[in-house]
Formats: sequence, structure tokens, C-alpha cells
Amino acid sequence: MLSVAPKDRDYLRFFPCNEKQLVYRHCRVVFGVSSSPYLLNASIMHLLENCNSECKEVAQKLKSSFYVDNCVTGVFSADEIEIFIEKTKLIMSEGCFNLRIFESNVASKSVDKHSGETFILGIIWDLDNDVLKCCTNFDSLTCEVKITKRLVLSTVQEVFDPIGMLAPSTLLPKLLLQEIWKMKIAWDQELPQNIVNKFMKWFNEIQILKDVTVPRCMKIDIFTELHVFVDASKGSYAGCVFAR
Repeated sequence: MLSVAPKDRDYLRFFPCNEKQLVYRHCRVVFGVSSSPYLLNASIMHLLENCNSECKEVAQKLKSSFYVDNCVTGVFSADEIEIFIEKTKLIMSEGCFNLRIFESNVASKSVDKHSGETFILGIIWDLDNDVLKCCTNFDSLTCEVKITKRLVLSTVQEVFDPIGMLAPSTLLPKLLLQEIWKMKIAWDQELPQNIVNKFMKWFNEIQILKDVTVPRCMKIDIFTELHVFVDASKGSYAGCVFAR
């Protein structure tokens, strides 16, 4: 069991509500302490670095698959699922980590086939079609709504896109925000009509993002070629990678 070193437990002292003149110390890392995410990651990496040789290949895969306490990865067959789960549980149990709740779009002995939609770190995974899509829920804006800098910023942030699938679609409002800042407009001041028109045009078009899907699986082999293109303008820069 992973514990806080006795000499460091004074930093995790607390007073129970119903006990006076008593001070307790946490023996385990408390969720919410500013160092908790780092300590979790460092503990997992240490565990993977020091696993037995039979599990080294799986451990190497796990190193690039964890995000906090979630593991997101894939294998190429149902048989590999069994091997991966067995070795992963063995590795993580060495640190008293209970890896559980597996989801797959392929049935195996350890995991039932799932259907419908599930969430992977905030991204929607359509298991039936094996595609990814972003979660976009925009409230409609009427002509009575005052368009302000605050509203533009909050609307852009509604597009939760951690892997950048929809990055090009959020470029226009970000450029508008740059322009608004240069105009020194207050947060709740109504924007000039030309800015409002550009924003509303973007907002009406952005509704189709909920229909944008990206294949989850990219099939590559030793013959796959990567073609990279980059370009820049006065307002922005971009890069694109094609696999063929």
C-alpha cells in the first residue's frame, strides 16, 4: 500500500469536528492536495518502470496511455485484450491500484461488447460505428441577447476539444477576441455590429459540429507515409498531417 512518509505527515494534519484538542494526520495522499496529480503520475510511472520483465511490453504501452486515473488505449484483437487486461491488472496490483471498468466495442472473455455511446475523457465514442465526436451543446442565441466580449469567450470555451479535432472551427471567434481586446471594449459592453454579425454567422454554422465524426482507429503499417503541411498568415498558423 502506498503511504505518505511519516516525516511528511505533519503537512496533512486536520482537526476532527467532534474531537477537541486532538490532531490527526493523514497516512495516505489526500485527493485535492495540490501535489496529488503529480504524486499519482509519479507513482504510476515508478511502478511501470520497475515491473517484472514479462510485463515490460505492456508497461511500455501503459506509460503513454494513462491520463490521471484513466487508461485509454487499444489492441488489435480479442485475444490481445485478454493478455493486456491480465498483465495490466498484475502490474497495477503491485501498487495496490485496482484497474477496473473496462469498455470495448469487441467482445472477449473479460469484457462484454458495449454499444451506444460512451465518454473517453470528455470525448464521445460511438462504439457501434467506432468513431469519435466532440460534445457540443450550444444554447440558441436570439436577437434580443446582447453580444459581449464575455459571451464570445464563454461560447468559444463551450467547444470541449482536448485532441484538437475541431480546432479550425474555433479559429474565427478567437481572432474576433483578439480584435475585441485591441478595441479595449469592456467585458459586458455590447460589441460593434460588424463584430456581432461575424460572431452570429459563426455561431449559426457551428451547430453542425455535433455531426462531425472522426474514425477512432487509424490503420498504419511499415509502408504508411506521413505527409505534413504547415502554413502561416498574419492572423494564425496551422499544420496538417495526412497518412497514406
